[in-house]
Amino acid sequence: MALDFYYLSNDGENNPSFRIKNSELEYFENAFNALQEKTGVFVDPYGKSKIYPDHLKIIINNLKAPKEEVVVDFVKFLTVAIQSDNVIVADGD
Repeated sequence: MALDFYYLSNDGENNPSFRIKNSELEYFENAFNALQEKTGVFVDPYGKSKIYPDHLKIIINNLKAPKEEVVVDFVKFLTVAIQSDNVIVADGD
């Protein structure tokens, strides 16, 4: 099981742009909770969610000093999405 992230403009295309394994979700829990508290947007590990560029900034700002490689890579992925003004779809299973 995993949480896949891709650009809305790609519509998934069967290739997630970024994947967080369930075993890695703990690194992101606080940032996803902060997003929900501030915006009402819930990153559902078992469903789909749209995350807009302003929301991506909230996630980045709430990731505690990323040390894990997956967190560093996720921040890079989100930064590119923000710079290109892309909406991200989170698709859990």
